[in-house]
Amino acid sequence: MGMMIIKGDETPQDIICLAYGLEEGLRKFYGASTQMAIEPEVINVLSRLAEIEVRHKQKLFGLYKTLDSADTTIESFEEKVNSELMEGGFDSDKLLEESMSAFKTAAEVLNFAMMLEAQGMDLYMRYAEKSENPRVKEILFEMAGDEKAHLKSLGDLLENI
Repeated sequence: MGMMIIKGDETPQDIICLAYGLEEGLRKFYGASTQMAIEPEVINVLSRLAEIEVRHKQKLFGLYKTLDSADTTIESFEEKVNSELMEGGFDSDKLLEESMSAFKTAAEVLNFAMMLEAQGMDLYMRYAEKSENPRVKEILFEMAGDEKAHLKSLGDLLENI
């Protein structure tokens, strides 16, 4: 994941915009999935997953403001963001169309989310390794750590259903 959308000459701000867009793409995917799901347990899991992505976006926007203008508004920042892709490098609309029929149980949703979170963790680790900016490196490793923690949480949820 990610190599198809990284050229290698991106600025830290570019990488943050890219990561923000991937998080938003996944949030939209979970939100749309929630609207299509029938089982209350599946809806609940999808809603929780969408909220996790909102928190990731907030963290990334905070990081962006430390590197760019502190008075940057969320609206002007989001104009720079492309959210067509999501973690995993997937097109969220296309993936929703292809995979929604498989989301009949909470376990299926959780397994899929775990795959995406693992890919997100890998992406952030690779971005951090490539970054020459120590602050960006630190935050991206922290984002990777968040993804790892989400994997554990998703695994715990899976064990309890």
